[in-house]
Amino acid sequence: MKRKNKEHEIDLRSWLFKFRTRWYLFLAFVLVAMAGAYVYVKSSTRIYAFKSTLLLGDQHTGSKKAQELLNLLDVQNKGIKVEDEIGILTSADMIRSTLKQLDFSVSYYKVPGHWLNTGLDLIKEEQYENAPFVVRLDTSSLQLVDIPLEVRVLNDKEYELTVKAETPPLYDFRKHTVEQIITEVDYTKVLEFGKPYKDKYLSFTIERANPDDKIDAKKHYFVLNSMESQVAQYASTLHVKPIEREARVLELSTKGTIPQKELLFLNTLMETYVKRDLDEKNMNGQKTLEFIDSQIATLTDSLRQSKQALSTFRSTNRIANIDMQSNISYEKMAQLEMERSKLTTEKQYYVTVLDQIEDDESFTQAVSPAVAGIQNPNLANLFNELSRLNQQKASYSVSATAENPRIRVIESEIKSTRNAIIANIRNLVRSTDISIANVDKRINQLESSIAKVPENERRLMELQSQADFVNKKYDFLLEKRAEAAIALATNTTDKKVVDKAAMWGAGPVNVKPKMIFMLAFILGLIIPAALIVLLDNVDNTIQGKNDLNNVTNIPFLGVIAHGTKADKLAVKNNPRSAIAESFRSIRINLQYLMSETDFKIVGVTSSVSGEGKTFTSVNLSSEMAMAGKRTILIESDMRKPTFSKYFNTHNAAGLSSYLSQGLPLEEVIQKTDIENLDIISCGPIPDNAIKLLEHKRMAELIAKLKEQYEYVVIDTPPIGFVAEYFILMKHMDVNLYVVKHKYTSKDMLTQVNELYAARKLKNIYMVINDLDYNNTYEYGYKKKGSYYYV
Repeated sequence: MKRKNKEHEIDLRSWLFKFRTRWYLFLAFVLVAMAGAYVYVKSSTRIYAFKSTLLLGDQHTGSKKAQELLNLLDVQNKGIKVEDEIGILTSADMIRSTLKQLDFSVSYYKVPGHWLNTGLDLIKEEQYENAPFVVRLDTSSLQLVDIPLEVRVLNDKEYELTVKAETPPLYDFRKHTVEQIITEVDYTKVLEFGKPYKDKYLSFTIERANPDDKIDAKKHYFVLNSMESQVAQYASTLHVKPIEREARVLELSTKGTIPQKELLFLNTLMETYVKRDLDEKNMNGQKTLEFIDSQIATLTDSLRQSKQALSTFRSTNRIANIDMQSNISYEKMAQLEMERSKLTTEKQYYVTVLDQIEDDESFTQAVSPAVAGIQNPNLANLFNELSRLNQQKASYSVSATAENPRIRVIESEIKSTRNAIIANIRNLVRSTDISIANVDKRINQLESSIAKVPENERRLMELQSQADFVNKKYDFLLEKRAEAAIALATNTTDKKVVDKAAMWGAGPVNVKPKMIFMLAFILGLIIPAALIVLLDNVDNTIQGKNDLNNVTNIPFLGVIAHGTKADKLAVKNNPRSAIAESFRSIRINLQYLMSETDFKIVGVTSSVSGEGKTFTSVNLSSEMAMAGKRTILIESDMRKPTFSKYFNTHNAAGLSSYLSQGLPLEEVIQKTDIENLDIISCGPIPDNAIKLLEHKRMAELIAKLKEQYEYVVIDTPPIGFVAEYFILMKHMDVNLYVVKHKYTSKDMLTQVNELYAARKLKNIYMVINDLDYNNTYEYGYKKKGSYYYV
């Protein structure tokens, strides 16, 4: 039979009725959710958010000439990378350097005396400056770290220390390393405040912060934090990002339970970062000064010796003036010597840098050509690129291993840049050698011409030229040293703190009581609603008339109200009850529908036992009899007879006696307490019920009863179990099919639907039994008319 498709229709009033009838589920879930929310709000540690901002400075670095050369060659100067600076700020090394400046080695906690902490320590609070005691740590001894050390104050002078942990680490605070892992520690000792305590696991002194303070907490404990645990904690909460894309202002944020500690950490982190950048710039300036000082030290002796030689030669040979021509020649000689010296100095720098670059351990300390006063844009750019790559490698090494593909790419670029610098310097050395050879050649030519000058004058000119050369070189280096010293003294960093750390928001970010209670209330409503919807969709039983109409096209006759087990003969015992009114309505509806036919035989069946088939047949026949109609009720279910629950049929002859033994009809018909109602019970249970019902005496019985009674009601076996109904079906004028509310499965109606579709059943009607008006939306209005039934 084709079912009615209402899958896309939602009956809101029906669902609201189902929710309202299960109000207790909503109440229970709301109470549980609110209780859970209360426990969460009370037991959750308050976490606060903090933010600050930091300016990185100009992204373009390097000299103006170098930048002009890069622009000319259309080469992009990468400068400072924001991602690299973020990597440095969030690196473990930077966080470790920051924490070494702060005293976060000891954390204090208390467990308040709240009722939630009666069984378990659900509520824990960290203390910073308000702890009732202070721990003075002896960093020269090994300590147990990262485990709770419980302290119970006994009085103003004594306390009880409890240490209990499995596999705790033994830590060296001077080297910040784990020296040993202990298998298990478990002991309790009574100690005195202010006196040092030391054993093989711990060494410290505990002092009372304020002896007048009252100890009202359930327990107090402290934790000695290793540097690794501190770094891991702050690394997990520290986040750095630009305030917007392409911006050079970074936003630093972190979260923590103690505002003072988080503010100190963020501010100290920014100060450490800025100071480290200034220290690196000062280090470069200091290297420049050291290089110039080494050159000046070498020239000082040469200058003194050249002046001494010139003075000695003048006094010995009594020479005061030199011819103008000689002066010109010697001036040219001096210029060439200076040029040769400059070339020699450059070569010396190139050789020194080449040795440093080729050395794997010291190549990062090589002095830039610009620092040494050598203007070579290509070499300077290569040095800047090498410095940038080393810095980028350091930032990636913080969170990545040496096997990381990105680090391998950077190392490849470093190697390539390093090889380019080596090749460039070697070319410069060869070029310098060629220039020196050229200058030497010119000097030889000039010396040949000067050789013609008298020996004394020539010697004097040589000494004078040598002295002038050394003096000019000395003055040049002094000037460069002064410039470098001024640059070092006025050195500043372009990185600075924009906004110091401050709390973000007015309260904790993780625990917001109003929102949590609201969510708990909503969940307390959603969960039972979803549960009701789920159970309703899973439930495959008949829920009402609409459900029945969706699974079958068999006409609907009526409903039978819900009653107790004591209401077996409700029509007789309580004629004004809702059940009696239900059968009265079914009788009237049946008479109305069959008014045009002369019907007498009514068959009552169901899918399976337990659906109220016998209950319906007994009460319907009773209602017909009480309405003045002579009625007889036949119990044809000879496999599982149940008339004994309604009438006194024990040891009585019945239908089986009539069909098998041929007893007279008068002996099997029994009178009842209800006027106009007779019954024929099952009688002794036969061996083969089907064979008896197929006997011709059954047809004869029906014919005789039709002559004697106005209505014959037959309580038949259920369709779903046995085939007796199909044998009796040919005798029926009308068939009532009983389904039980919230009991009969929709799948059980498949067989009767098929028979109805094949037109093998005539005049069949559906009846819903045991319908509780209080638990159904379709007939909820009937409970308001209950006073009509009493």
